Amino acid sequence: MNIDKLTALAAKNLNESTGPIKGFREDHFIHFKDKGLTSPVIDGYKFTPLETFFDSLSQEEKVTGPIFQKTEFPTITFIDGQLDHSDTLPAGVELRMIKDHFEEIKDKLTHANALSHLHHSLLNEGVFLQIEKNKEITKPIRILNILTTNKVIAPTHLIVAKPFSKFTILEETTGGDVSHALINETYIVADEGAQIEHIHLDQESVQGLNHGSVFAEVAKDATVRSLILHVTGKLNRKNLTLNLNAPGARGESYSLFLTHGNEHSDISTVINHKAADTTSDQIAKGILDGNSKGVFTGLIHIFPKAQRVASSQLNKNLLLSKKAQVHSQPQLEIFADDVKCSHGSTTGQLSDDEVFYFQARGIPADKARTILAHGFGLEIVQKISNKDARSFVSGMVMDHLSSKFEIGRMS
Repeated sequence: MNIDKLTALAAKNLNESTGPIKGFREDHFIHFKDKGLTSPVIDGYKFTPLETFFDSLSQEEKVTGPIFQKTEFPTITFIDGQLDHSDTLPAGVELRMIKDHFEEIKDKLTHANALSHLHHSLLNEGVFLQIEKNKEITKPIRILNILTTNKVIAPTHLIVAKPFSKFTILEETTGGDVSHALINETYIVADEGAQIEHIHLDQESVQGLNHGSVFAEVAKDATVRSLILHVTGKLNRKNLTLNLNAPGARGESYSLFLTHGNEHSDISTVINHKAADTTSDQIAKGILDGNSKGVFTGLIHIFPKAQRVASSQLNKNLLLSKKAQVHSQPQLEIFADDVKCSHGSTTGQLSDDEVFYFQARGIPADKARTILAHGFGLEIVQKISNKDARSFVSGMVMDHLSSKFEIGRMS
């Protein structure tokens, strides 16, 4: 891929920052120019061409912002990558801006490949959230990204859970009718015994492009539960990396994408069992119709000294159209001998036997297919542990399931 357009884009934005963050951006801009997009990076996007994120961008143009659903959750709102306002957060939650505390947090921003170098060269804003030790926050904290302009935006968020804290973060993106490209990165640090639930909910416009990465470091007896939900958008790609670094660490990954028309969704996950006595669980689901495409790539890597690991991975896809395509690549890399691991993948259509079961009880075929498809998708939503977040997301997913798909009609 020719990276000239990308380097020109990054160069144009370098002068928009000052202080330590500017030097950080300049260093990564040089790294990106020097390294380019190497073969391993390109191979990881075999079914999702990277140039799609940038080649379709038009000249910057502002449009009317999207309508978004209000909640009672304390919300931190960004508009086009810039902080608009923040509600009062619960006691025990500290909010700081990335740009104001950059020296303190910059070492936590990884740069494993060229895409991270590109993101860091565009980095413009984000939040540093820290939850104090032994604190449980019952209401979800919402980070809302509202997009109204044709441009590339690269927010960064750092979330730190001190020992034995517990909370839920809902990171939500909603876009107006613009050809924006959101390239966001979220870093999660779960200290000993902490429990973090992180929900990524993407509601893009029909032209929206969203590339996101989540990196989580999980300490002794801590848990990070990640939920990724793609409900609309022209192209969505999410990368998730869970590093289980000490005994008792647990990682959970649950994801769902709903695609129709020409939409494209790609979810790529890596769960690294770096220590003994760690556990992980992963379920990924997709519902596709029209000419849409879905991709799931899931890697579970068990390091040589990571004995007594238990890990499971399952990918299930439901095709509602003969033209829809899905690519599933579950992978295990095991370098220890005392482990319990499983993985699997299934792709198919709604079962005629299950539809017949409903018909035999007086339920019409189309309604039966709708019920089955809703049940298939909502299994992932039910994995949300926070009841308020689960209720909010469940209603939204139900609305999109009902509006996006003509259940029972094979095109």
